[in-house]
Amino acid sequence: MIGTVKTGVDSVLDALLQAGLTDTATVILVGSGARGVRSRRSDIDVLVLHEDGTRIRLTRPGDIHLQQDSRTRFLQRLEEGDDYPSWALRFGRPIRDPDGWWAKQAAAELECPHWPDWRPKVEHARKRIRLTSELLEVGDTDAASEELLFAASHVARALLLKEGEFPLSRPELPSQLEEEDPSLARLLQRLIVDDMDTTSIVLGKSLLEDRLEQLPAH
Repeated sequence: MIGTVKTGVDSVLDALLQAGLTDTATVILVGSGARGVRSRRSDIDVLVLHEDGTRIRLTRPGDIHLQQDSRTRFLQRLEEGDDYPSWALRFGRPIRDPDGWWAKQAAAELECPHWPDWRPKVEHARKRIRLTSELLEVGDTDAASEELLFAASHVARALLLKEGEFPLSRPELPSQLEEEDPSLARLLQRLIVDDMDTTSIVLGKSLLEDRLEQLPAH
């Protein structure tokens, strides 16, 4: 880990130390930081798994996107077809694994991998598109562009999962989509790099709506 990723992870570890949870919590770097492909718009994604319902609070969250869960609930989500725990077990980088629990779960996932359900991604994308439209109505194009990025990411992951390809981190999705859907790949790449103007957002929203028609939720 280098630069801001290390700083972000250190702030999580400091919060665990202050809460007296250093010896019990599992800490995993996930997302583009774990893959070494962070973009300008990437957060530092950190997963903290607790034995119970204990939670920590960061005093200065900054660019850190902190997800916290119990170990039991994490495994339940995995069995329910949630792509997040499956991704974390495949590609996450363990920072703290005090009792070896994570190593055991990652080995089990490698031996018998779960395949996430792509269908929930469709509804997630629809919700983000609705938020995009609402933000455009009030003239907040920067926030609308960000919501469209989330929507495009959900659509991309749904499409890849449906076609039998496991999605990587967001900055890597355009490359994964180049052959399957070049138009969606270009839209996603543009959204990753920078914000879009109103006309481009409307066109991008139309493209995603078209793709969702091809990806029914049921």
